[in-house]
Amino acid sequence: MRGRVLRIGLVLAAAAAVIGVGVPSASAGLLSGVTNLLLPPCGTTTHAFSALGDNAAYCAFANQGFENGASGWTLKGDASVVSGNEPWNVSGPGRSSLELGPGASASSTPLPISLLDPYIRFFAQSDGASGSLQVQVVFRGILGNLTGLLNYGSLSPRGFSSWQATDRIRSWLALPLLTSSAQIVVTNTSRSGSWQVDDFYLDPCVSRLL
Repeated sequence: MRGRVLRIGLVLAAAAAVIGVGVPSASAGLLSGVTNLLLPPCGTTTHAFSALGDNAAYCAFANQGFENGASGWTLKGDASVVSGNEPWNVSGPGRSSLELGPGASASSTPLPISLLDPYIRFFAQSDGASGSLQVQVVFRGILGNLTGLLNYGSLSPRGFSSWQATDRIRSWLALPLLTSSAQIVVTNTSRSGSWQVDDFYLDPCVSRLL
C-alpha cells in the first residue's frame, strides 16, 4: 500500500546546538528547560499510520478527524463536516470528514512545534474537483503573532479519485525565529467539484534525536 507523506524541511541551528551530545549531568535540567523553550512539545504521540507501514509517532491536530463537527477548525466558504471517513481509520472508527467546495478553506487550531524536520500527514479525496488542494503552514510566535507563511504544496485531483494518504513534499525554507506553533490551512482551488480531507497529524521528528 502506497503511503505518501507531506514534509516540511525546517532548520533550527540554535536548537541543534542546544541538543548537543555528551552534556554533563549537572546541566541536564538547564538543557531540558532550554530545549523545551526552543522545541515545545506537541503533545501525546501515537503510531497512527502503522497500518500503512509508517511506524513514526505522530501528534494529532485538534479534532483531527472531524468527529466533533468543526470544533478546533475555522471554516471559510462552502466548507462543512460530512459523512464519510478515510477507510484506514487511523484515528479509530470514524464517520466524518471535512468537505471543501470550490474556493473553500479550513484552518486548524495551532499545534505546538517540537521539531527540526517535521512531517505532516493526512488523507484526501477529490470528488470531481477541477483543481488542486492547496496546503499551507502558518507559523506563529509565543504571543500568537504571525512569524511566517509557507505555501508548501498542492495535491492534484488525478491522484486522489479515492481516499489516499498525502504526498511527500520537500521544502528547504527555514522555520522563522521565535516560532512556537504551526497551523495547517487547506484550500480547494477548484472552480467546480469538491475535496474531502480527514485525520491530520504531525510527526515531531526531533524526538528521535533527543
